[in-house]
Amino acid sequence: MQRLLDKPEMRSCRIPLVIDFERMTDLDYWMKSKLFSVDNESDCKALKQKMVKLVNMLRELQMKILQVDTDYAEKLFKRMAARLAKSAHNLDYKLWRLRHKHPTMKELERQQVQLTANMLINGILAYDEMPTGDEIAEVKLELVKKGIKHGQQLPDNFEVECAKLRRYSYWKGEHLFMINYQLIYTYLFSHCFEKFTEKQRISLFEYDMQLKMIHEDMVRLKPELEHLKDGSVKHRLDINKHEPHEELFHFIHPSVSGERECEIHEEVKRLVKRQGIQEICMYLYQLSIEKKVLLPQNAEKTYKELVRMGMPNGDGYSLKTFMKYYKR
Repeated sequence: MQRLLDKPEMRSCRIPLVIDFERMTDLDYWMKSKLFSVDNESDCKALKQKMVKLVNMLRELQMKILQVDTDYAEKLFKRMAARLAKSAHNLDYKLWRLRHKHPTMKELERQQVQLTANMLINGILAYDEMPTGDEIAEVKLELVKKGIKHGQQLPDNFEVECAKLRRYSYWKGEHLFMINYQLIYTYLFSHCFEKFTEKQRISLFEYDMQLKMIHEDMVRLKPELEHLKDGSVKHRLDINKHEPHEELFHFIHPSVSGERECEIHEEVKRLVKRQGIQEICMYLYQLSIEKKVLLPQNAEKTYKELVRMGMPNGDGYSLKTFMKYYKR
C-alpha cells in the first residue's frame, strides 16, 4: 500500500479506481470480520491496529486519486475520443441537419436541450454524488421540457441528474451551453473506465462532438459568437473565477497568486458543500501540505470561514465535531 501512495502516477492510474473506497475506508466494515472473534486478545489488538493503519492509508490514497492532473486527463480522454471517432457513428444531429437545411437559432437551442437531456437519460452522471435540496431547487425543469419533444417521458430521477449537471456546466453568452471539463475530470476518472458501459462511453463522446456541431451552426447564424465557442481547456471560459462581489477564501497560501487563487477558492467551495466534516478536514490538511492553503492554528476561525464558504453548521457539522478532526 505504501508503494502505491509513494507513486505520483497513482493520481491518474486506473489500478486503484476499482477500490470501493466508501466501504473500505469504513473501519467498522473491517471490524465486523470474524477474524476479530479470536480468543487471543493480544493478537486481536495487534490486528485491529493494522486495520486502523490500512484504513488511514486507503483514505490517503483516495485523497491522491481525487486530485486529478487535468492536463493528463485531457490527453487521455482525447485519445479515447480518437479511438471512438474511428468507429462508424450515425450521429443524430447530422440526420436532424439533413431535415433542417436552414435552422433558426431557436431550433438550434432546442436541439442543444434535447441533446443534453438524452445524455442525462443515458446515465452519464448516474454515479455522481446526490445533490442537496438547494441544488434541486435551482433546476428549472419547466424550461427543459419546453426544449425537448412534446410528450417525451422523462425518468423519475431526471431532476436529480439535471442538478448534478449544473455542477459542471455554464453558459457562454445567451446561446452556448458549455461543459467545464476541468471540473468534471475527477468524476470521469473515478467512474468512466470501470463503471460506464460501452454505450455510455460512446454517448459521452457523441454528446461532446454533437454539442460542438450545434455551436458551429450557431456561429454561422451569429458570427459574433465565434470568440465564445472555443471549448479547449486553455481557452474555455474559466468559471472557477469568483464573481466580482465574492470574497476569496481567506486562507489561500501566500505563495499562490493569479488565477490559481480563484481555482483554490472554487475547490474549497465545492468541498464544503458536498463532503462531511471528516472528509473536509482531511482534504484541507492535504491542501496545506501542498502549500495551497495556510490553515490557522485556531480551529474556530477556520470553521467560521468554511461556514461562510457554504459549509452547513447543523447536525453533523458542529464546531465540536470540526475540532475533533481539524488538522488530522
